[in-house]
Amino acid sequence: MGYDWSRPPLTPILPGRKLIGPLKDMATEVATTSAGLERSIALETARTLGERLRLVNSYYSNLIEGHKTTIPEIEAALSRKFVEKPDRRYAQELCAAHVLTERQFMEDLGNHPATDVCTIEFIRRLHEHFYSHLPEEHLSTHHADGFTGIPVMPGQLRDSEVSVDGATRHGPSALDLPGLMTIFHDTFAPDAFHGDEKLIAAAISHHRLTWLHPFRDGNGRISRLHSGLYLARINVNRSNLWSLSRGFSRNKSGYMLNLRATDSPDRTNGGMFFDEELTADFCRFFFEICLDQISFMKNLLRLEEIDRRIEWLVQTLIRTGQSDLAPEAERLLRAVFREGLVPRGRVHEIVGMPERTARRKVTVPLERLDLLKSESPKKPLSMGMPISALPFLFPSLFDPSIIGQEYREQSIV
Repeated sequence: MGYDWSRPPLTPILPGRKLIGPLKDMATEVATTSAGLERSIALETARTLGERLRLVNSYYSNLIEGHKTTIPEIEAALSRKFVEKPDRRYAQELCAAHVLTERQFMEDLGNHPATDVCTIEFIRRLHEHFYSHLPEEHLSTHHADGFTGIPVMPGQLRDSEVSVDGATRHGPSALDLPGLMTIFHDTFAPDAFHGDEKLIAAAISHHRLTWLHPFRDGNGRISRLHSGLYLARINVNRSNLWSLSRGFSRNKSGYMLNLRATDSPDRTNGGMFFDEELTADFCRFFFEICLDQISFMKNLLRLEEIDRRIEWLVQTLIRTGQSDLAPEAERLLRAVFREGLVPRGRVHEIVGMPERTARRKVTVPLERLDLLKSESPKKPLSMGMPISALPFLFPSLFDPSIIGQEYREQSIV
């Protein structure tokens, strides 16, 4: 179907004056509280925790799509260790692909902070990189009944029409998709906006990209990956200390309802123009999710709570067989968490022991348990966060539903 291109497609880009004011307030609150969260934690500790939250992002993004695994299984998949059950293995593969893709693209963005994350090339490369981590036999489209045998065509725009509900067509015609992806870039490129409008554009772009449905499969996952990168590109949540996908998944019905509601464009001229109020509603929902997850992590990272959990962790280690670990180890872990990096020469002062005793009863056991890490035997110590310690350090984040009840009940040793 042809379109009247005299009216810009994918509009409204931003809601009008009557609707945008409250959204600007929310955008400012998201940016401010997210930045405050990053300032509240030492840089090196934030890097380690942010890397662990990549597992959380992948878990929840794939859970939205109906693929469930556990955090230990995701970490095992990153080492190419898979379970035998086919559907569980596929979930592992998807989650590992998400972690590896997010890690690589965030690293690239750190090296090239002015990257334009809305170009066709960038989004195609994101899709291609994700599927490059899946085996050949899993490179066909997938639905509730399994693989269809239809090739995914990683990195290539879809060449056919799609339907999410199996009845009505979703998104634009494949013939119009290349032109619309160019318009998507020109419309939502981060540098096209200033101040709080960058965040509003990030929120709206999430809906527009899911509606465009640019690929044969994987569109939801790629859209969520893209939004995380868009936020990082505009200096929001660069350290990955809160999870947008976790928020979407925990309110999946609201997420899907808001996407579908905003999916209903004006059917004149081929359905290219979206309702302004519904667009503002989606943007508001997006910001509510952001604020909820920032608040959740802010409470989780309160230092007095971290201190109490570290004490719990050390006491559990000693009680379950780590007889060579001294109770004073909790002092060192608290200091390392708070400061990020602690020179080895300070350890004996922190724990109140002679240097050799501190090394034997504190440093060496904690390094063996991966609770401390260092670039070399002489470099400063930083916080390690092995999977086994996560339910102790962050129990409401790594709860039994995500860590696995069986794993949670095992000893940390």
